[in-house]
Amino acid sequence: MAIHPVIMCGGAGTRLWPVSNQACPKQFHRLVSDKSVFQETVLRFHGQPGFHPEPVIISNAAYAGLIAEQLAAIGVTPGAILLEPEGRNTAAVAAVAARHLAAVDDTALGLLVPSDHFIGQPETFTEAVREAASAAAEGYITTFGIAPDRPETGFGYIQAGDRLSGKLQRVAAFKEKPDAVTAAEYLASGRYSWNAGIFLFRPETMLTELGHYAPGVLDGASRALAAARTEGASIFLDPAAFAMTPSISIDYAVMEHTAHAAVLAPLECAWNDIGTWTAVGEVSSRPNSPAAIEIDSTGNLIHAREGQLVALVGVEDLIVVADGNRILITRKDRAQDVGAVVKALKESGLKDFL
Repeated sequence: MAIHPVIMCGGAGTRLWPVSNQACPKQFHRLVSDKSVFQETVLRFHGQPGFHPEPVIISNAAYAGLIAEQLAAIGVTPGAILLEPEGRNTAAVAAVAARHLAAVDDTALGLLVPSDHFIGQPETFTEAVREAASAAAEGYITTFGIAPDRPETGFGYIQAGDRLSGKLQRVAAFKEKPDAVTAAEYLASGRYSWNAGIFLFRPETMLTELGHYAPGVLDGASRALAAARTEGASIFLDPAAFAMTPSISIDYAVMEHTAHAAVLAPLECAWNDIGTWTAVGEVSSRPNSPAAIEIDSTGNLIHAREGQLVALVGVEDLIVVADGNRILITRKDRAQDVGAVVKALKESGLKDFL
């Protein structure tokens, strides 16, 4: 069974404004290396044993040009680029992916994975995926639980149940983002892991479970794919059918209900969702902007376009991001709140700055 990477890259990344914006969201930027986060995700699987060499990409039609350009730059040919006319959340993505894979390779396993995460130990991760393939082949929708190293309140958690084999276990429960006290309890118990939103499955299993628990999603996504327009590797989902597809996450639609959920945990692969500028600073191998001057200043993260100069005097622990006519300045401990800027811009009608 070949594992087909299905890479989701339609997210907005609002907490990484102003670099991440409507025209070019975070996954298409070089935030942590000399390649974009999307390119790093594609290359994580390319040429690896057990993985199909031509990934499936699912994104918004607005990013079709970016996707084609960035794939060509790293010499990767896609199996298909499935393009949404609008975002309808991850259950619809899973439905389209499963329906597509079932049509092109009925022995396939699909690996649904975000394009905007960092994995510092890629070989450890791909080996874990290969290990999880046994459970997926047996009819489990297998997810991956990241070993927590702190009582994090910003992630959902997975409670492990009965062991299947090795690190593979049944899922006892999916948990919402907890408060600080509950997160500390989860960490101390050793039975909980972070939900990274990565899923490995047989297309037949995913389609069956969607049919049981989210038939409206399955029907709408299937009709959108059946009526799609194809241009080369690009498949443009039908706008009318897709607009009628319920918008719900795969976690809510299927994973919290199915009896066929498994988790490989705890997984230690230096995973980071790089959801904030602070997180970018933690994992990036790119130095602060070369055009930066710091005088009596320490602990600052500076990100600027080529040709822009940023000078800091007598400050510490700031995030300074300069991107053309948009500049962000915040304390590192407020990095989670940057998304509020995007909301304020929308409410103020300042859409040119989004």
